[in-house]
Amino acid sequence: MNNKNQKILAVVSVALVVILIAMQFGSDDSGSSGRLLFPELRSRINTMTSLTVTRAGADNVTEISKDADHWVNASRDHYPVNVNKLRQILLQIADARIVEQKTSNPDRYSQLGVQDPGIQGSHGIQLTLAGPDMNYELIVGNLARAGYRYVRIAEESQSWLIDQNLEIPDSVGEWLVREIVDIKSADIKSVSIKHADGEVLGISKESAEATDFAAANVPDNRELRYSTVANGIAGVLNALTLDDVRKDAALSSEAVSTSFETFDGANVIVMTEKIEGDSWITLQVTGGGDTDSPVAGINDRVQGWQFKIPDYKADQLTRRWEDILKAEVE
Repeated sequence: MNNKNQKILAVVSVALVVILIAMQFGSDDSGSSGRLLFPELRSRINTMTSLTVTRAGADNVTEISKDADHWVNASRDHYPVNVNKLRQILLQIADARIVEQKTSNPDRYSQLGVQDPGIQGSHGIQLTLAGPDMNYELIVGNLARAGYRYVRIAEESQSWLIDQNLEIPDSVGEWLVREIVDIKSADIKSVSIKHADGEVLGISKESAEATDFAAANVPDNRELRYSTVANGIAGVLNALTLDDVRKDAALSSEAVSTSFETFDGANVIVMTEKIEGDSWITLQVTGGGDTDSPVAGINDRVQGWQFKIPDYKADQLTRRWEDILKAEVE
């Protein structure tokens, strides 16, 4: 056999070996690619009674459970959860199909983010779906190409690439029904902010059609920073949402009281206090209003709860004169 034929034979032999290797490894993948990650989950999903989300680190467990006909966050005193968000994630898991078989080597799990949450430095998020007829444990890893995710079924060594991007909330608060109140500034007639030291700041407008709020009893020889500066205070209750929630506890004597009077005669009283660096409020509605009132049903939702809100909203609730007046000229 001449050198030319030997080279051709060598190339063909190498090609055959590559094909055989590809067929050998492809045989396992062909049985996996395209199949559902949890084939029976969709038929059992209505029997689910709890979802536990576990992240690395302390105090990073969120427990969502079914309370009668309602889904609540057991980690937050059974406050209602966002059912649409919960449903979306559950359906994504039920519909997830395997795209590729990935590593089964624990030393490489960190590259995909599918380590157990209990391992130091892990970025894996474990989801445990439980019920009388079901128990599924999935570790969700890094985002991959085209919105896919790396995952691993807990207690199994094999990891997978699936065709779903499970968008799991980053914080406990993001699982909750976040809307507290939604009262437009057009419905607000006046606002009074009372501080513990006796300072009172008041704003109002003459009619619901008026655009801007005027400040009452502006200190002598002082001017507002700009003509619409008070409008931000009146707009605080417009789409006010929570960052976190807890059972109501007594606020201290330093809490600021902000009273919003509506044009239909209701008062929304908001107590605000800074606690360990976070802004917490309680709310109560008194007087006025009917079923069509913008304040209807607020007490039913907020009674017995404290809400953590963004600082920029709390800043408006606790304004002082110096916050809205031009600097004093010496």
